[in-house]
Amino acid sequence: MKEAGVAPSGYNLFTGDKRPLGDAGQPAWGVWLSGIHQGAPPGEAIENALRWLQQATGAQVGVLFLPDPSGEQVEFAYVAGARADELRGFRLRPSDALVAPTLLNREVWRYHAETYQEPIGAIATGIAVPLSGLPHSAIALLNRDAPFEDAHLALLEQTATPIELLLRLQQTQTQLEQRERALKWLSRLPRRLGADLSLQHALEAIESLMRKVAPEGGGVWLYDENRRTLLLAMQYGADALPEQVALDALPSGWTDAPVETFWGGRRYRAYPLALAEQPMGLLALALPADAPDALEWLPPLLGHIALTLSNALLYEQTAQRAQHMAKLYDLSLQLGETQGLREVLRLLCRTAHELIPHDYTIVYLPSRREPDRLAPVYTEPLNEALLAHSPDAQYSLPGWVFAFNAPIAAPDLPQHPQNLKEPLPGGFASALAAPLQVAERTLGTILLLTESPREFTLSEVELLFTLANTGALRLHTLERTHA
Repeated sequence: MKEAGVAPSGYNLFTGDKRPLGDAGQPAWGVWLSGIHQGAPPGEAIENALRWLQQATGAQVGVLFLPDPSGEQVEFAYVAGARADELRGFRLRPSDALVAPTLLNREVWRYHAETYQEPIGAIATGIAVPLSGLPHSAIALLNRDAPFEDAHLALLEQTATPIELLLRLQQTQTQLEQRERALKWLSRLPRRLGADLSLQHALEAIESLMRKVAPEGGGVWLYDENRRTLLLAMQYGADALPEQVALDALPSGWTDAPVETFWGGRRYRAYPLALAEQPMGLLALALPADAPDALEWLPPLLGHIALTLSNALLYEQTAQRAQHMAKLYDLSLQLGETQGLREVLRLLCRTAHELIPHDYTIVYLPSRREPDRLAPVYTEPLNEALLAHSPDAQYSLPGWVFAFNAPIAAPDLPQHPQNLKEPLPGGFASALAAPLQVAERTLGTILLLTESPREFTLSEVELLFTLANTGALRLHTLERTHA
């Protein structure tokens, strides 16, 4: 005769066998599924099924083990019976669990002995079966007064399939909710952006999304113009984030898939931002201890985020170029009314300071006394050391620009090959130089110097080249007038 509360051998959850189950009764799948239809979460039905199993078999504890978001540990995802609230949410490595054969090798586990296992404590009896479609998962029943029987194992195996279906239903519902939230943000994006297409406004709109996904902090980094470094464009949260991120400091493969990294002792998940398979930056979110699934609804939006930022960058670059062209046009008007050489050079150097950040500007023209030398004719601001140095007209940095009619960007000036034979005085760190040319003729060189190391962007090189051509045209006119 079977004990009270134990389902007889041969009872099938799916065939509708109505044989009595003792005090535990029958699993009320109809009632539980009806609750889901009315809006209850699938997890509620899972808890009911686990509680029914625990009561039907006389086990003290029933546990549903599921992998945590990291995949490295398993979690007591659902617990029924003794100390349920205390045990729920506990995590451990699969290899450390007593049910390791089920979690790791997909084997049925039967146990009858005396052992002690944290956090449950003393374990005398137990059975466990895997969920066939979910790795590192299992349903376990522990500590029945007598050893578990074949009938109990049959109940456990029969219940595993509907529980797995409920878990997949729960996952599907979560994905649908995430898509709905993503679509809601996308639908509001045009109104958020409005007529302001600036990068700052675009970043503010993206920040609002990031705060919903990861309230604890995050940031966006975009490539510098030379595509050698990622520069911090936006951040929020209490923790400081790096102003620059070197590409070799990121985990390999970061441009292809999300990776995890650490800044300031905090773990972040970093997502690549790319447009038409061309990387443009990085978005990173601070991960809380349990790495919630909310982060998973961000990846489908990354393409939209990248497109928004790309349009904002294009808008700002176009506006900046228009501003530069207006400044150069204004310079050409002023130069057209200027008759003196010194005043032309003053306007040229002043505009260079306005357009490109640097410390000193110097203009070289061919020396009349030494044909193989360049003469420093104007500096802004005044620098006696530079004015006293007449570099070689070919074997020096300004001389190379003059001789070969080509610009030079030297972020590491002391080590630049063209600056080694006749180094520029003053201990400057970086330089940018362009020829003053009209058609094929070079009139001189304009040189920008910085006291701190810096990279000059391609657009800055192009801008100085255009500025130099504008000034050279006026110098050529004055030369012909006074010839």
